[in-house]
Formats: sequence, C-alpha cells, structure tokens
Amino acid sequence: MLQATCTALICCLLFSACEQVDQTMQQTIGKRINSVGKVLPADAADAGQQIIRFMSPEPRSLDPSIYPYDTEATIFPFEPLLVKDESWTPVPAAANRWETEDGITWTFYLRPGMRWSDGSPLTAYDFVYSYRRILNPQSKNIYAFFYFDIKNAEALVKGEIDDMDALGIRAVDDTTLVIETEKPAPYLPHIVSFADAVPVPQRQVEKYGRKWTDPENIVTNSGFKVSEWVHGSHMTLVPDPFYNGPHKPYLEKVIHPFQDASAATILPYESDEVDIVGLDVTDLERIQRDPALKDELVRFHAMNTWYMFFRTQQPPFNDVRVREAVSRSLDRENMASAILQGGAIPAYSMIPPGFKEYEGTAHESYQGFSPDRARALMREAGYPNGRGFPKQELWMRAPNPSQRMVGVAIQSMLKQHLGINVEIRSADRSMYMNNLYKWNMNLGFIAFGADFLDPRSILDMIWHAQPRGVGRQDWTNPVFDQLVEEAASELDPVKRAELYRDASTVMAKDYPAAFLYHDIGLQLRKPWVKGYTTYGDGTVGAFKWARMYVAAEKD
Repeated sequence: MLQATCTALICCLLFSACEQVDQTMQQTIGKRINSVGKVLPADAADAGQQIIRFMSPEPRSLDPSIYPYDTEATIFPFEPLLVKDESWTPVPAAANRWETEDGITWTFYLRPGMRWSDGSPLTAYDFVYSYRRILNPQSKNIYAFFYFDIKNAEALVKGEIDDMDALGIRAVDDTTLVIETEKPAPYLPHIVSFADAVPVPQRQVEKYGRKWTDPENIVTNSGFKVSEWVHGSHMTLVPDPFYNGPHKPYLEKVIHPFQDASAATILPYESDEVDIVGLDVTDLERIQRDPALKDELVRFHAMNTWYMFFRTQQPPFNDVRVREAVSRSLDRENMASAILQGGAIPAYSMIPPGFKEYEGTAHESYQGFSPDRARALMREAGYPNGRGFPKQELWMRAPNPSQRMVGVAIQSMLKQHLGINVEIRSADRSMYMNNLYKWNMNLGFIAFGADFLDPRSILDMIWHAQPRGVGRQDWTNPVFDQLVEEAASELDPVKRAELYRDASTVMAKDYPAAFLYHDIGLQLRKPWVKGYTTYGDGTVGAFKWARMYVAAEKD
C-alpha cells in the first residue's frame, strides 16, 4: 500500500513538473532567448549578434569597494543590495525588498539561491564581510566616508574604536541583513545602491590579496562576469549563468577595447570598431555638421559639477576676499557656450541639473562673473593688479582636450583680470587623487559626480569638514556643517530641502571653490544600440547595461 502511494505521488509530481515545463514552453514558443534564458525584445537581433563594443581606459583593478578610482569606465561585474534605475531610483538587486520603521534600523531581505560566478553560495554574511573590509582602517579606502551613516563606521575608520563587530551591520541568517545608522537616514537605500557598495568573495581576497581581481582569480556576482582581460588590449564580459537576479542581460558580450581618456578619439567609432563612444566637446562641431553622425549623438545629464577649489587654511587663499576675487574673475558663460560649445551649463553652486534641489542662477550674485569687483577685492587684500601675489599651480587630473582648454582659459582670465600668474600642472589620476587627499594643492580643478540623487551626495559627502587624508579639501565652516548634519537626518522633505538650500548659500558665500560648470554628457551610439529611454528634453536616461541590446535592423 505504501509503495502504491509513493508511486502515485511520484507520478503526480512528474505530471506537475511536466505541466510546468509545458506551460513555460508555451510562454516562450515563438520567442527567442539568450544563453541565460532571457527573452529577447521583439526587435532584437539573434542572440549570436548581441555584442556591444565600448571603448574605455584600462582599469588598474576591479576592486571598486577599496580602490574606486582604479576601475575606470568598465562594467562593474558586481551587484550591491540595490541598484539605481534609469532615473536614479533605488530598485531591488541582491535584496528583493527592504523596510524600516524609524529610518535607523533597516532590514534587507536578500533573494534566495544567490551564487558567485564560480557557483559557490553568496549570503548576507558576505555583505557583512565586505562592508567591514570597506571600513577597516587597514584598507585605506579613501571613499570610506561615504558610509559614515552606518553605526560606528566613522569611529572605526578614525581609530576611535577597533572592534569591527561594533559596525552596525549584521546578518540574521543567510538572506536577512540588518543595517543600523547613527541617526535617521532616509537616503540609506541610495547609499547601499552605490556602485562600489558591493560584496567581495572573502576566500579570493584573503588568498590573493591585491591580485584577487586579476583575470585568473576574479569571482563576481552580477549579471555579467569577466571572461577575458588582455592587458593593454581589451576586456570581455559575458552573462553569468549562475546569476538568478532581476538584472540578467540581453547581451552575450560586452567588449571593452582599452583607450586612455586623454587620447580619446572617435575614429574607432567611425570605422565601426566600436558601437558606443564617449565624446569630448572638441568633436562636437564636426559631428553636428555630419548628416550621419549628428543623428547618432545622444546627450544626458552628467550629474556633476566642475569646480576649482582653494587651499583655504594657508596664504594666499585663507583670505576670503582673494577666493571671491578669483571666482569673480572667471566667465562661466564663456566657458560653457564658447569653449565647451554648449556642452555644459554654467555653475554657481554645487548641486547640478537633474536634482530637484537645483537652483540654477540663484547664487550668481555670489559666484558670478564680475571683474571690477574682483579687482577691487584684490586691492583690498593687498594685491593690486596681482602685485606681490605668489605664482600658483593649477592641478588638473588627466585632462582631456576640452578640460585642457578650460584650464588655459582659467589661466588667461586670472592673468587678464587680476594679474595672477598660474602654471598648469597635469597629473595622472592616481597622483592627482593622492595629492588631493593630502591637501597638497593650492588650486585644483576637478569634477565631482553625484553618486545618488540626493543633496547628501553632492554637498556634505565631500564638503563637510574632514581631517587630512579623509576630506578632499581643507575648507571648514561650522554653520555649513551644522546645516548639512541637520538635513541628513531630517525626515520632513520640505524642511530637509530648506536646510540644504541654506547650506548651499553658506558655501557659495564662503568660496571654498569657484563653481564653474555642469557637464552635459555626450556619446555617439550606433543606430542598432537599443534599450535606453529618451526624455522630452532630448536627453537620455542613465546607462544600464542589463537593458541594452542590439536591434535586428542595422541602418
């Protein structure tokens, strides 16, 4: 009797399984799927043609959680708890859902069955290890400040406590992760959706150290994995068959031929060697004259601000009159419209277009071009027509052609309006960032791109006072610090926006930097590259590799 019951049960299970398979086949019949079972869009080319080539600089490492400036513009083959969608809203990734009652204790529910690219299990404990590594002082992570909202993170990084178990992140079980913050942090989903807030495989890190991301050692967890990395040539990424999340790619290959950003050219694009290429505005005029290329040009809000910062705690820039004079001598309209050919928007504060808190020209009365006022301020400060003013170096980070032109324009405007002599000093990315955090620059030209769509990212993340080695610059302003601290934990969105507006005003009036322009991102994309949204203003949404595909009809 028991045997007959078991036989009946087995038959029932087999019938049920077959019925499910039959339903799945009916759902996918007539549809084309790729190598990881994702149904291709109706207008997509066959799976074998789902290849996109995108030129980028060669990364030094693919360890973004510790070496964020080493990864360049390649795909990060790692997935954080959440990711940003095209409109920069956090959406599920490694975590299916999340909840909080007070903005302090957050619970993230990870999807079951996650695996690393080598097939081994990935759990909430891997995230605990990875966040501890990010915030371990021995890691010397220059971006550790980004996570200071997490309970005891700042104290651990600064050596005030040394027990990593005190970090406010713990695994309840394999699929439940709890993060505690110091204060209410309504933006925490943005923090954990940061592209660098990713898990890393403990066994690989501990076995290979800095070399764990070398091609023969790397283990990842996103929809893509590295299939080859030929140093000096290219990197290829392919779908990871072990990935079971919501962001499986359509593409079968993404190939990154390597090219240094400072030597960028669109010739490989014109000769059909690549499908997507980033543009420098020096190519813009020629592209707009070309009947084919102009239709392949896309624009997007780069969510960044280019600025020239001052070392404010040493002469001559410890005098706010000098800082204001320098800022007032720079013609931002000319930079944006003439030098950058409309590829930028003049900046008068730090928050860029794309943020609802963007204020346009609200701070032009402090930061705007006014050479007469600039000269008067220099006279008051004891440097009439630049007499007695020490020669300065303007540091630039691996500048591309248009950035070099802006540097030359700054040099020329300071000489013309203030009589100041400035020499341009170019440095590669590593040298520049090393000197930046050591506060070795009197004048530095750099951009900061928002990591998430909240003023916390673009204001206090980099402008709140921090010690040397942690903060980008030496500027301190207690009023600014207090305002952004209050804003960070304020749960009322109206009050929060008010506090950030006040903080922007304080900063604009104290001149830690001359805010210059906000980039409009420019790319050429072949007509067959699909999977992105075009908005009413002609700009496109954020680039999401999991959505990209190659269309069947190639114009």
